[in-house]
Amino acid sequence: MSVSAPAAATTSPVSTAIAAFRTAAERGDADAVAELLAPDVVLHSPLTARVRFEGKDEVATLHRDIFAVLENLQTTEPLSLHDTRSFSFRACVRGVELEAVVLAHFNEQAQIVELTIFGRPLPAIAALFAALPPRVSARRRGPATGALVALVARPIAFVLRSGDRLAPRFL
Repeated sequence: MSVSAPAAATTSPVSTAIAAFRTAAERGDADAVAELLAPDVVLHSPLTARVRFEGKDEVATLHRDIFAVLENLQTTEPLSLHDTRSFSFRACVRGVELEAVVLAHFNEQAQIVELTIFGRPLPAIAALFAALPPRVSARRRGPATGALVALVARPIAFVLRSGDRLAPRFL
């Protein structure tokens, strides 16, 4: 009786792309991320539904900003359904641990066409809010606007952090 070896698992182009995306994120390599993006990619902000970043150049540049404010980024194995992949990651923002989930949609060429990021806990989102928008605003609109955004973001971040500390007392 002969037993045949199981067929080798084939890796889909989308699975290969998400693995490359996770590796690039862990290395903080925005250029490697850029290689995986579709020309018309859209990234939805984790901070507000009112802001989205469109186009390969803008999303790649945003990843440079993201990687500049995140430390020790580590990803998990992705979940998959059709052309969509999702993975979680942990990182530190100004010493506060962030947990997040990335939802990535791919086109037929295994390029990322849409990214949505969800994050928690509130103190980490507050730290991200204090760190990332001023940097992005300075890059897009100039140093004066970046300084103004930083000035506005600090008290909002303080309120978010304080709310997180106080919430258990009221719930």
